[in-house]
Amino acid sequence: MSALELMPILKQHRPFALLSSCGLALLYAELSWASFQFWSARSVTEALTLTGIIVLIAFIGYAISFFVPPMLVRDTWNHPRAWGVLSNVTAWSVGITIVLNVIEFGLLLYLVNFNLVASYNLLRDVYVYTFFAILFFHGLLLYVRYVTFLYQTPEHVQPLKVVAASLGVGLILLFVGGFLFLIDLYHLEQAPATMQGLMGLHVYGRGLYLFTLAIAAYAWHLRWIADH
Repeated sequence: MSALELMPILKQHRPFALLSSCGLALLYAELSWASFQFWSARSVTEALTLTGIIVLIAFIGYAISFFVPPMLVRDTWNHPRAWGVLSNVTAWSVGITIVLNVIEFGLLLYLVNFNLVASYNLLRDVYVYTFFAILFFHGLLLYVRYVTFLYQTPEHVQPLKVVAASLGVGLILLFVGGFLFLIDLYHLEQAPATMQGLMGLHVYGRGLYLFTLAIAAYAWHLRWIADH
């Protein structure tokens, strides 16, 4: 099929993309604050400036990852199935997301003066944020786009498969979220007593915010499927 036939589908869900970019960018605001509190010797003014840059780049980068890949679609993207075109668009989104997080990791390292203890903690956090954005935002958007295409060809719609896929994503969300939260709790228990207050705010604040973002994205996709 011609890739250009899918352009109306690819242009949908822009509010979701914009709100997701804002929500994901705020993760880096919290991470920058925590990094400054735990490891940075920079002044407050320097830290605020770098945090602003980090958050702005995160927002612009995620917005690019949502809005630019559909613009790259050309008639030469011919695939026998719509899935091929949609997955190619998502592959571009994934690539942009990975590049963005490499840049963010470098900026966060600069914020903490390339502290070695901070580096492996930040590497873990940025990796989790990358995985989180790819799976629960770009992944769900790919799924919704594909189901949109299927709804336009009713003979191909298999409701049980749609429901099963949605339930599978929900189970993955709970499993991954629970696993990551346990890791954070372990680090909280290992923190010095004098740092447990700040560490607790970081761990619980970040964990609850991540969970809220994931639930919001999951609820969006469920609501969209139910309405169609």
